[in-house]
Parts: sequence; structure tokens; C-alpha cells
Amino acid sequence: MDELAGGRRRHADSPPLPDDMLAEILLLLPPEPIHLFRTSFVSKRWRGLVHDARFLRRFREFHGGTPPMLGFFNNHPRSPLFVPTSGGFAASTAAKMSHDDWWALHCRHGHALLQNRRTGAILVWDLVTGDQRHLPLPTRAQEWSCNGAVLCAAGHADHGDCRSCPFLVAYVFSRERNSVTSACTYSSETGVWSELTSIVLPFASVDVKPMALVGNTLYCLLDNYNILEFDLDNHRLGLAQKFPRDAIGSYHDHIVIMPTEDGRLGLAGVEGLNLHLWSLMASIDGLVTWTHERVIDLENFLAPEVVAATFNFWVEPIGFAEDAGVIFIYVHPSVYMIHLKSMQIEEVPEKGNYSSILPYTSFYAPGITAGGGDDQAELLNRC
Repeated sequence: MDELAGGRRRHADSPPLPDDMLAEILLLLPPEPIHLFRTSFVSKRWRGLVHDARFLRRFREFHGGTPPMLGFFNNHPRSPLFVPTSGGFAASTAAKMSHDDWWALHCRHGHALLQNRRTGAILVWDLVTGDQRHLPLPTRAQEWSCNGAVLCAAGHADHGDCRSCPFLVAYVFSRERNSVTSACTYSSETGVWSELTSIVLPFASVDVKPMALVGNTLYCLLDNYNILEFDLDNHRLGLAQKFPRDAIGSYHDHIVIMPTEDGRLGLAGVEGLNLHLWSLMASIDGLVTWTHERVIDLENFLAPEVVAATFNFWVEPIGFAEDAGVIFIYVHPSVYMIHLKSMQIEEVPEKGNYSSILPYTSFYAPGITAGGGDDQAELLNRC
């Protein structure tokens, strides 16, 4: 008995793992925010480890530098504005926001860009920290159709922790009365909007579908299916090579623009049950054309009952997660995530009505409020 008790004492008194060994083990945690979050509550020592900037950098690198998708914004008026997709993450503030008041414009590197539908005010929001930055509407931008994007303004390649970096907001809007489309940028460092740059586009207005960033150029669909390009370096607007109109017709006008893996402008559309991927390519002589890159037969991935449902509903591409290389396909009432590299498919648990969606991705850094306000308690309750 004494020997057993002594063995227990020796076991209890055994030294803890060295910090470097413990850090190696913690690197194996999945990237979803709930795991690091609850790890930070084990002890002060563990909390200190997962707070360490070097550990967080290694954690991002270990997971390929690709932040997990925590959910997405959905602008359909009969559905929740924000739909969480990651276990343990629930941005309760976003869940309470109304479509009557807010419209989601863009998400990138942990920031979400929304616009108040009543006042026009613009909000840059980090759903993980709860930090919000309210921006005034640009001068003369109170008119008609608009779109926007939020970008990291830091000159580095590691965007795993952009929440501490300055950001840039690009805002594009059309004034239908004089066929003018304008754009400007807001810098979080200066706190002011730039001068407007404009282009005359008869019979065309900015579309609300998500914009795409390729290099330092933003691309935005117009309602006549031309593509507007906003050169952020030169602060200039122009038009990209027009996509074939007959192809758009075969996609029932449902298309998504996106960056390709090799850094070009891409486009996705669905004809029947075939997902078509295109890219804008320049030949040696400088001729720029749209090239049909890939066709994916969705019938090979969807369940028979889903395939049968496509006789009553169109199959639509409704979003793209650049960090994850995932395209979102909608077959009422379900959304499917197609991983273009692995060709795996996942169904989003939340069924309902969907239009264009904007995926929200972010790494979680312990020590900051997760989701803002009472979301920290909400996360803990799910542990």
C-alpha cells in the first residue's frame, strides 16, 4: 500500500514537459478557433505558450498559412445574415444583425466589410476580436448600386495576422443618371477617402456579387456582365476582356469571378451539372482571351436525390473562398463546398435560401475576445 502511494506521489511530482515539447504537441491542434481558445484556459503556462507570437506564427505555418473558414455571410433576405460553419465559433453579434439594416460586401483576412442599408455607413469588422471601425460614406457616393472590398494594406506576404495591420477599403459605385461609375479607397492609416476616379459606362451599373482581387487589381461584375477593373496602384478604372455572352446565357446568368491559383482572373459557371472554370490568359503577342480551363461533372459528387432535384432548380455557383480554394454551389435548399484541389465535397449543414455568399476566414489568437461581447462565454459553453 505504501509502495503504491509512493508511486502515485512520484507520478504526481514528475516534472512537466518542457515548453518546447509542449509547443510541438499544441501545434497538432486543428486550426479551428475553439481548440486554441479552450487550450488557453488550461493553465497560466499553457495560456502563455499559445499567446506567444512565435508559437502563433508557427501554428499558422504548420497549417499551411491558410486560415480556417469560420462561416459566411449570406445576403438573401429570408436567411440568417451570418452562418457559422466551424464548430465552436458563433458570432452572436452577427447572428443578431438584420438584413433590413445590413448588407455584406466583402471578407478578407479576418475582416468583414458591411454597409448599413438605411444610412449608407460602412463597417469594417473583425468577428473574432469584435473590433469595429465605422467609416463615413465617400463624398457623392450616396447613389444607386455599389460594391466594395477590404484589403490588408501591409507590405508583407504573411496575412495570417492582418488584424494588427492597417487596412484599405475600396468602394465602387454607379450613378445611373449620368452613366458614370466611380471608385475610391479609404486608408485606416490616414482615416480619409481618396479622390474619386471615374469611367463612363452607358447602360451598366455595379453588380453586388463579390469582387475578386488579382495582384493589386480589383475586379467587379457589372449588371451587363462586363467586368470592371480597378487598378489600385494607379488608381484607375477600366474594363477587362469581355466574357463570351453566349456562355453566360448557358449559365443562366449565374457566374462567380475569382482569382485562379496561378494568379489570374477566373470565372465559374454551371451548365446542367457541369461546373465550368475559365481563366483570362494573355498570349505571347499580348492578345487577352478567356480560356476554358476545366470541367467538373458534379453528378459524380452529388447524391442521387440531389441530382434529381436539379430538374426543378438550377445549380448555381454563389461564392468562392480564396484561402481554401473552395467554390460554393447552391442546389436549393442546400449549399455544397467543392474543394478544387482535393475534389472533396461537403454539404453546409444550414439549409435555406442563398444568394451570393462571402466566406469569412480567420485564425484565432488567444487572449482576445472571440466574436465580441458575450461570444467568449458562448465559445466556452461549447467546450
